[in-house]
Amino acid sequence: MDTHQIKTKFDQADQFLEAAQSELNRPAEDVVPYMVCRSARKSISHYLKGFLLRHGNEFNEEDTVEILLNKCQNISNEFKSFDLSPLKFDRDDEFSAEFDEMKSCIDLAAYAKQLARVTN
Repeated sequence: MDTHQIKTKFDQADQFLEAAQSELNRPAEDVVPYMVCRSARKSISHYLKGFLLRHGNEFNEEDTVEILLNKCQNISNEFKSFDLSPLKFDRDDEFSAEFDEMKSCIDLAAYAKQLARVTN
């Protein structure tokens, strides 16, 4: 197990989550929805990758969040309750401009952090 690689994935995930939160906290007229949604999605992806690395599982860097989640669910039942539906978009270039939907994406990333860091 490469602890440096695991730490790097979690650190990157934290940075993406912080970027999403920071962007959403700007004045409403200055918020770039694409940045919020993309950063939240990348955060989730990196938390899942960190979890997989910690458990010695392989993945491709290009794996979708759905594929990564499925791999995590095969390791821990805790991930079975992880619902990706708040993302409402399939690709990084798709996003929502609705505040509540952007907030839901950030909340989902925070939940991914919680699961990936504490689940054995």
